[in-house]
Amino acid sequence: MCRFLWGGTKEAAKVHWVAWDRVCKPRKYGGLGLCKLRIFNVALLAKWGWRFKKDRDSLWCRVIEAIHTTNRSWDFLPTHKALNGVWSNISKTISRTLVLGMPLRRCFKGNAGNGNGINFWIDPWVLNLPLKDVCPRLFRLEVNKRCKVSERLINSVSGLHYEWKWKKTGFSGEEHAEWQVLIALVGSVVLTDSTDKWTWVGSGNGSFSVGDVRKMLQTDLDFSQSSVFEWCKWIPKKCNIFGWRAEMGRIPTAAALSRRNIHIPDVSCPLCGDADETVDHLFSGCIVSSVLWHRISTWCKIQNLFAFSFKDLLEAHNYVGLTGKSKDIFYGIVIIGCWSIWKARNNLKFQQKKVKMDDIFSEVKVLGFLWAKNRAKLASLSWDNWCKFVIM
Repeated sequence: MCRFLWGGTKEAAKVHWVAWDRVCKPRKYGGLGLCKLRIFNVALLAKWGWRFKKDRDSLWCRVIEAIHTTNRSWDFLPTHKALNGVWSNISKTISRTLVLGMPLRRCFKGNAGNGNGINFWIDPWVLNLPLKDVCPRLFRLEVNKRCKVSERLINSVSGLHYEWKWKKTGFSGEEHAEWQVLIALVGSVVLTDSTDKWTWVGSGNGSFSVGDVRKMLQTDLDFSQSSVFEWCKWIPKKCNIFGWRAEMGRIPTAAALSRRNIHIPDVSCPLCGDADETVDHLFSGCIVSSVLWHRISTWCKIQNLFAFSFKDLLEAHNYVGLTGKSKDIFYGIVIIGCWSIWKARNNLKFQQKKVKMDDIFSEVKVLGFLWAKNRAKLASLSWDNWCKFVIM
């Protein structure tokens, strides 16, 4: 996936400009929102565990249960320890993956309806962990360890009563203490005529989604110490990603390439030649960019835009006196302006195409109009109003 993002092949690798951990951070924490393959794989495997609990009557679930159910396996996802294979890996992954210090399987919870589909001891239904883990001594005394909830809690005219099957009569002191805990947990349970259901504790509505699992698994990652790029919704992702990279200084300027020990004969700015080509100089200090910001300021009817760094440009929309839609449009225009400067720089450097300010400014206006009209819910915007910066 790194090669896909940055280009390159097995034979010829290219520069990986941003650390993969940063790329995989959510956008609100300064990343691109990509998911690490390990996290995405765990989320997809968890879906199979969820489907197993939800679709117990399906053929594939019955096959899994027939193969993996043994007299010594009491996990809520049956796993034959002597057998390797896909299902064993799924079960192990769900059991061993930790979220905020707890196993991922704690997110599975049964809601008893009639009690016919939930195992009393093995499935988590009263709490987020099975009763066999809460009352291990009583579980050892149970005759039928795979009994259903409806086999131990019986609805009758007089109310709910219990039907236990123990291997012995009478409890020791520790067993009696567990008995009191058990009665306190199941004493308030009310069985109905509806079927049993399963809920996913990790979501607000109780339903499972791969996206929710991904977010849960990413909560353990460190998202501190990150500057956050503000994404503009109405311009294409390629422009946003360019701005995201430039804000970190991760675009291939001459100075950036030289710092990475790539030989550059001349690190001066190809547009003006007055200073080294850095991100800050190219977009705020160069005479070409200064003229462009002056023209954009006049067009957008604001005071002349002065910026001393690329980050100043990204913050300018907050301080130029624009509000509402005009403010959002101006922010996108700034990023488009940087994108157009970078394209003109590349055309000069690699195709020896002369830089013309009129061409750069015209491109900013044309691309801005095209994207604003079709992507910013401004379908009624006319070219005349756009040229006057009248944003309806």
